[in-house]
Amino acid sequence: MPTGEGKRGSVWIERADHPSGSQLLKRAQQLVFARHFEGLNEQNALYYEIRQEYSHLTNIYWRPEQHAYSRFDENGDFDHVVSITPEKKKGDVTLVSFKREPLELYLAASNSALIRMFHFELLRRENFTDWPQEPENVIRETNNFFYRQKIDPREAAYTRGIQIIRPRRSKVEIFSSLKGSGSGDKREKHAEFVAYDWRNQCIANISTDPSATTNYFQTQDNSLPFELSPAFFRPDVLLKYKGDSDKYTVEQRAIHCRGAWTLRDYDVNEAGQVHVYIRDLRDLPYQEQVYWQSYNEEPKTDISERAFVNHFKGEPCEPDPLENVLFIMRRWAESDLAWWKLREEGLLERVNTPRTSSRDEWAGAFKGLSKLIIEGFQVKTIRKKLEAMNIAFEEDEKSLTLIGKLLDDKQRLDGLKEVQLIRSKVDAHSRGNTASDLANKALQEHGTYSAHFENVCRAVIGELKLIEQPFREN
Repeated sequence: MPTGEGKRGSVWIERADHPSGSQLLKRAQQLVFARHFEGLNEQNALYYEIRQEYSHLTNIYWRPEQHAYSRFDENGDFDHVVSITPEKKKGDVTLVSFKREPLELYLAASNSALIRMFHFELLRRENFTDWPQEPENVIRETNNFFYRQKIDPREAAYTRGIQIIRPRRSKVEIFSSLKGSGSGDKREKHAEFVAYDWRNQCIANISTDPSATTNYFQTQDNSLPFELSPAFFRPDVLLKYKGDSDKYTVEQRAIHCRGAWTLRDYDVNEAGQVHVYIRDLRDLPYQEQVYWQSYNEEPKTDISERAFVNHFKGEPCEPDPLENVLFIMRRWAESDLAWWKLREEGLLERVNTPRTSSRDEWAGAFKGLSKLIIEGFQVKTIRKKLEAMNIAFEEDEKSLTLIGKLLDDKQRLDGLKEVQLIRSKVDAHSRGNTASDLANKALQEHGTYSAHFENVCRAVIGELKLIEQPFREN
């Protein structure tokens, strides 16, 4: 497309994707672009790009460690929509492969078909001079598969043609598979859970199929259980999510799977059972529902007081101890303090209360709390504060000891010291007597790891407020 007046010497941008003269390819759009960075060594010079429109519409991103343009599937795993298998040695073929379903969706939405071109040559190069003058053979096997061919039995031959590949499914079928198209839940499978049907005052098997439950506004002419019927689970169900912080974010009341799903409003009752409403289980992929189903059990007591007050009475409830700790830490993180910094993005979302009898989960909770709070203290700034107040300190003293010197002797940091002690003595690699003694003491004094963790958090809340005081003073 000329930018000048078309005279000799003008500069213009040539935008033809296929300047081959083929009328069939005149309006074609290239999907794969092989690019070679001249001057770079051969191993790193060649790479492949995908047409930007296709990348944007399919929501895919290049991940070098996956050798693919990827997105997350409904389970939060990498879905290789376009995979690139590079040549391992010179002469190998690089394969760029497209997953069929997203490609068919793109073709259907753009009223297009895929054109696959092929070209094969067979030459005796020592004798080859030129192609013979005889006309090509044009072969049309079907309306979607045709090619030109020239054969010289003595020296050379070539075959060059096109295969037109159309979507296997109709547009209606392709578009109906889109997430969120139409109304209602389009899943073909739904898991069934033992739950408390509080509408009918009984324990029952309730499916996550929307047709198996109802809500407050659609109760006429049916006795279906409410979709807010709670199902109850052994607390071990959470360990899968707490063990993979890259894929899952476990909050106090919600679980997020990266790019895929969110489980809302789970809670823990007085018997230590995790409970989730059928409505929220319905939002999980079927295989995830099956996972939860394996931990399903009959209720041992009611739902938590917090859930009842918040969800059914519509009233705010008192935050639990960890939530109060996190509230203070968020305030610190947003205040750009000189004496404390958030060490790592995401730490605020990774700390959660232990819910099982697993010592590793309990130790992991304290490790997360220690990384969030204690590792954020800026020792150099604290030392400068001590110097300004003419308070002596030793060079090898750590942050908690230094902060303790800023406070009144009667104001101790027992909660934070216990956090640090458990973090350093009890983890997956420390199985000595000290670790066992600390774990046993926690259970003997508090009954459960959860109760012990919450008790330490209560102490930490007051200590965090104390620590703020000397730094507020000019």
